[in-house]
Order: sequence, then structure tokens, then C-alpha cells
Amino acid sequence: MKVRNGFVSNSSSSSFIVTMKNGQKMTKELLLELFDVNNKSPLYSFANDLSTWIMKNLKEQSIEDIYKDYIGKSEGKSTEEMINDIVEDYGGMDRELLEKVASKEYCYYSGDVSNDSGYALEYYLYENGFNIETDVIKIKID
Repeated sequence: MKVRNGFVSNSSSSSFIVTMKNGQKMTKELLLELFDVNNKSPLYSFANDLSTWIMKNLKEQSIEDIYKDYIGKSEGKSTEEMINDIVEDYGGMDRELLEKVASKEYCYYSGDVSNDSGYALEYYLYENGFNIETDVIKIKID
């Protein structure tokens, strides 16, 4: 029998994804442009901090990386088999998007937000999330 001593946290985390057309470069400036906040706005500091945080916490992923995160080792599976497994096991994943990532038409980035990081901006994102979608980029935090 195992007994756990010490503090047990009720912290929780959530993933976020950013997808964008291949050939576009993910930059802090692109994010600031998406937030449509100029440097004279009282919201500029928030948008700037948010952009910096997103850039710091993103990791580009291939289909193999996505599969590993959601399911485990791919064990020599074909791209189509990995996509099928991801879609079947995690119904929220969009097959068309995964196919575009596999064909390198789109870049896929992921990150995590937590309600227990001690960082107010991350807590805000965890609690409130947000979604942005343009012809070039899609950001989904929920």
C-alpha cells in the first residue's frame, strides 16, 4: 500500500493550439497585429505580455509529435493510421487540419496553460480562454 504525505494540489492545466499556413512565420509582431492594439492603447501592455507569453510557451509539432502527446509511441504507423487514431480517440481533433499538418500545408504549435502557475496572465488564459481565427492563423485556448 502506498501512502502519500504532503500537499496535494487541485491545480489543473489545459492545452492550447496555434495553427497557421506554412510559409508564414510565427512572431510576436504577428500576434500583436492580430490583437489589433497599437502601442498608444492602454491595452498594449497586456497584448504585449500575452504575445510574449504565447511565443515563449509554443512548441511546433509534427503529426508524430501530436500522436505521441495524445496516444503514445507511433510504433511504425503510417501517417493515415496516426491521423485516424487521433481523430477516433480525441473527437475534438479536426481530421482536415491534421491532414494539412501532415502535408506541411499548415504548421501546428501547442502549449499548456495552468491555473496554478502563479502567473496572472496564464491563470487568466486558463480561466477565460480565447479564440482567434483569420485566413493565416488560428489560436484556440479553452
